[in-house]
Amino acid sequence: MEEESAADECYRPLSAEEKGGDGTDAFGPGGDEFGDEVDDGELGVKSDAEENFGDSFFDNWEERALDGVAELRCVNFKEITAKESMMCHFPDRSVAFLFYSLYAKMNGFAVRKNKIRRNVRNEITQQEFVCFRWIISYFQDFHNHEMLDDRLTFMLPGHRKMDAAALEQMNMMLRVGIKTPQIYSSFVQTAGGFQNLPFLKRDMYNQIGKQRRIIGGDATACLKFLESTAQANPGMFVRYLADKDGRLVHLFWSDNCSQLDYDLFGDVVAFDATYRKNKYMCPLVVFSGVNHHNQMIVFAAVLVANENEQTYTWLLQQFLDAMESKAPGCVITDGHGAMKKAIEAVFPEAYHRLCAWHLLRNSTSNLSNPRFTSKFKKCMLFDYEVWEFEDHWHYMVDALGLSDNQWVSDLYSRRRMWATAHIRGNFFGGFRTTSRCEGLHSMLGKFVQSRHNLRDFVEQFMRCISQMRSREAHSDLLSVVGEPVLQSPFHDLERSAAKKLTRAIFFNFRPMFFRACTPKVRTHTWTQTSDTFTLCRSANVRREWQVCHYSDSNSFKCSCLRMESLGIPCDHIVAVLVHLEMTDIPDSLVLDRWSKSARSKVRAFVEKGPFCWDSTITCRNWMLNDLCREMSVLACRNEAEFADMTDKVLHKIARLKEIEDSGDAVGLNEVGEASTLEGCVRDPQLVRCQKRQRKETVKGVKRCGLCRQREHNQVSCHLNPNSRMNTQEGASYFGGEGEGETGTMEDSSEEEEVTVCQQICLVVLFI
Repeated sequence: MEEESAADECYRPLSAEEKGGDGTDAFGPGGDEFGDEVDDGELGVKSDAEENFGDSFFDNWEERALDGVAELRCVNFKEITAKESMMCHFPDRSVAFLFYSLYAKMNGFAVRKNKIRRNVRNEITQQEFVCFRWIISYFQDFHNHEMLDDRLTFMLPGHRKMDAAALEQMNMMLRVGIKTPQIYSSFVQTAGGFQNLPFLKRDMYNQIGKQRRIIGGDATACLKFLESTAQANPGMFVRYLADKDGRLVHLFWSDNCSQLDYDLFGDVVAFDATYRKNKYMCPLVVFSGVNHHNQMIVFAAVLVANENEQTYTWLLQQFLDAMESKAPGCVITDGHGAMKKAIEAVFPEAYHRLCAWHLLRNSTSNLSNPRFTSKFKKCMLFDYEVWEFEDHWHYMVDALGLSDNQWVSDLYSRRRMWATAHIRGNFFGGFRTTSRCEGLHSMLGKFVQSRHNLRDFVEQFMRCISQMRSREAHSDLLSVVGEPVLQSPFHDLERSAAKKLTRAIFFNFRPMFFRACTPKVRTHTWTQTSDTFTLCRSANVRREWQVCHYSDSNSFKCSCLRMESLGIPCDHIVAVLVHLEMTDIPDSLVLDRWSKSARSKVRAFVEKGPFCWDSTITCRNWMLNDLCREMSVLACRNEAEFADMTDKVLHKIARLKEIEDSGDAVGLNEVGEASTLEGCVRDPQLVRCQKRQRKETVKGVKRCGLCRQREHNQVSCHLNPNSRMNTQEGASYFGGEGEGETGTMEDSSEEEEVTVCQQICLVVLFI
């Protein structure tokens, strides 16, 4: 295909046909007349244009000027001829190229910029420079292909382009999780049809891919993004580790909001790993806890390359540095061996608890005994005393014949890490499993995918955390607006608790008012420092609880230690409050972490969180988009208003560009090349999914479904009354006493055992 261009290597005179005409053209009547001859001395310019076009070339010079987009709107590109095109002149080559591009779009073909010529002084000489204007010296209007229809011309690559505004709007929609097809549909709806949109869906995918192929590597871009976040939020903590080849191995980050959360609610920490959340398949370890609304909060996050003891030791040390050497009081994990050793080394004073859900799953997979799983769950979660737990455990082990089982013995040796009877008195804030971490992983899956690179992953992770924090603000509103309906017999105490505790914690505490009706005070002992109340229930008088009341501090302590474990008063303490005729919950029974004023000291700092996607600049952008969209809808209905608003908008854009070029505009907090983070960090090693090795299965011997014997099936089985054997021999098989019954009982028990095993396998599979 020959290339269509507006080549201007030389000037040529117009032919007789080109000079002819009826006096009208695309610019109006008389547009093809140059007018009277112009003297060279008056212009002070001598060029080849005078030789090619005559002395009248400079007549009506100002009227034939096309200085920008506003003048191009007045040109009828459908009717303009080559002669009329050569009469135009432009301020620079960009306007000339735009002129020819619009002409090509209206006539069914596409154009592109081609080679240029330069002289020895590196000046462009492809076109003659006449009076500081670019002119068209030669215009070829012949093509060796058919012209496209107007409805298809905009699809040509030369006429497709995404401007900066469209890119910014697309990126903002991508940040909030909107898929690319939906974004394109939004653009089409706003433009009034796909034919009015200057780009296709393919162009959006190309731009997304281009943005992901960041110069300098994905790891460097991720570190620069975290640094830019740290510049806006000075409390941001970022640490990373690279191997000897310069590849990123571990990446740890924690923003200032997370650190403030840990300062308030860092008494208990749970952490677990999740997988397949980024294109490098790096495991993500999340440190989490609960806030005053019993909602999950995130303290820190780490991307690691492996899960060995050295890795967990490194990330726990970074966690300790980020939190100013404040170690948690209690830690809950899934029982990973490397985690356990790292916790013992870095957090030696922390109480380590194992996840109840993982223990139940391990019991199912190791023993495949539903009776043991059921009884083990009761031993682990029921509120037994230590002696009660010991009795139930030994009875269960002896009854099931598991005394010599090594896994059961190892489990019992770690009973202080999972049994409620032994854990009582250590505050875990209601944590018994890492299911909250699993919930975070599920929520995170709505924001990130396995194809996301590191920078996109970190940004989407922060957006997920931001959404979690927005729920806390909604819970704060529910806690202060309105009052819950009083339901218990002790209205004064219940009303006092509702005023001090957050709504979620109050709902967890309210059942204690109903349970407090059962315990009765049997004895009351006075000492110099405290009053001791002995309580018991009428149904079980052998089980007693002692509640001590210290008058000096107005504090209470119960032998059940539920207050120390959950942070809310037990029913025994409430019963004593009723016995003492108190109408107000003492402050000593309301933990600061569960109160409505938990964040009052640091609320000013929390509002300065790293919400980079809700920044002031982004909000301004959205507001201007809304205003311009409304203005476009109103201005496009009237031609005069449309022309007036177009001129004003173009004038404003030109002024803003001048301000930006002059350097007076405020930057966007972007990190440039001069970064404090190392720019030579390479991307992590890409881990491909390994295929699972199929287990070598040995085909079992075929057995009869009725008697479970070999070498025959149900059709020929002697237990089948319709079989040939029974037809011939009659009921001789059942002649012996008890023989048939015994065989049938054994077979049925074996079938029942097979059914149980199949159910256990299904449970393991779906868990």
